[in-house]
Amino acid sequence: MNAKHEWIEIVDLEVKSKIGVPEKEREGFQRLLVCILFQIDAGFGELNDQLDKTIDYGAVAAEVVRVAGENRAQLLETLVSEIADTLMARFRIRHLEVELKKFILPNTRYVSVKSARTRA
Repeated sequence: MNAKHEWIEIVDLEVKSKIGVPEKEREGFQRLLVCILFQIDAGFGELNDQLDKTIDYGAVAAEVVRVAGENRAQLLETLVSEIADTLMARFRIRHLEVELKKFILPNTRYVSVKSARTRA
């Protein structure tokens, strides 16, 4: 049997977070974009069109918005790790990749950090 590679992807979810090393940067909320790619335990063909057999991507997005909004970290690297850890703890995710984009450097589209987790 061939291995299946199926995933759910949330692209450029806009969140607001107080993030940055300089205190002035953390005075107000900044716009960040989050990309989340995750795999569930079951293959899509096994879901039988039942939401309780998959992961509600709306709930995943809401959790990311909550974690970003409550953030007290200075570094993007810390925030992306906290998002990944929170999602793995709350949902039955088999494999997860999170990318966090910040619009801070001149002459660049964005700066991004990425973190991945795989459940044993």
